Amino acid sequence: MSYLHLHFEGDITRNHTVSLRTLGQSLHHLQGAVNRAHLDVRYGEVWKNARLSSEDYAETELWSSPPRDGGYIIEFFENSPRLKQTLTRIVSAVSPAVEKSRTQALINAGSLANQSALREEQVRLGIIDPQTYENYIPTASQHPYGDRAINKEIDQLIGVVRNKNSGQSTIELIVGTDIPQAFKFNRVSSENFHSLVSRRYLGDPLIFSVKVTELDAVNKSAKVLNVITDRMIKLQYRSDLEFELIKTYLGVSMPMHFIGSPIFEGGAYDAKGGDVFFIGLA
Repeated sequence: MSYLHLHFEGDITRNHTVSLRTLGQSLHHLQGAVNRAHLDVRYGEVWKNARLSSEDYAETELWSSPPRDGGYIIEFFENSPRLKQTLTRIVSAVSPAVEKSRTQALINAGSLANQSALREEQVRLGIIDPQTYENYIPTASQHPYGDRAINKEIDQLIGVVRNKNSGQSTIELIVGTDIPQAFKFNRVSSENFHSLVSRRYLGDPLIFSVKVTELDAVNKSAKVLNVITDRMIKLQYRSDLEFELIKTYLGVSMPMHFIGSPIFEGGAYDAKGGDVFFIGLA
């Protein structure tokens, strides 16, 4: 029997109950983590904005037991080999992230705009020779993005103890498969986990070919169609100078060939649909 166990303690509980807001947020993102893990197990990858089919919904159902005392405890069970694989996948994503958040000092690499200036200089000096996106795709691992997608949900689940009104509250998640794995968070450990999984940095520059469909001067971003994957991606840029370069290709059939850096978040990048930062025209 596979199960998920949530245990709330501290100021976020009252007489062995929790608020609708706290419980709703936690359960929404707990189910989200199950969904991300299921997609990764079933299809071998998770992609940005992936959705479950009706068949996927049937394979990601767990059923609750009555809540128990001891702060506030609620558990969800299901006897399914597929679900056991899914919960095992959650453990494989969360365990290393928790360990890293405890031991690894996070280095602030600066804003993406500052990082892009460094990447531009590396390309100009020949330190980095950007490869084409077509050559990058076969070697890009999707597994880390599955970790990122799962941990993003867990991060929002445990966000209930980061609130300034949560006091010394804790939340514990136990993932029950062959060997139950417990993950317990207070405010400090939750903040450390959040810092790890939300850190953003630019990867090595690649050469992309896209068609520009939308351009936003206020938010310094664009929507572009990757002509290799036929998928829409978000393109970010640094300044008005880059805006003018990109605008030349807005709404025209001719592709824009440019050098851009994949935006990694939590150590992962969706190679087929992840955001890209504009470095310069190729």
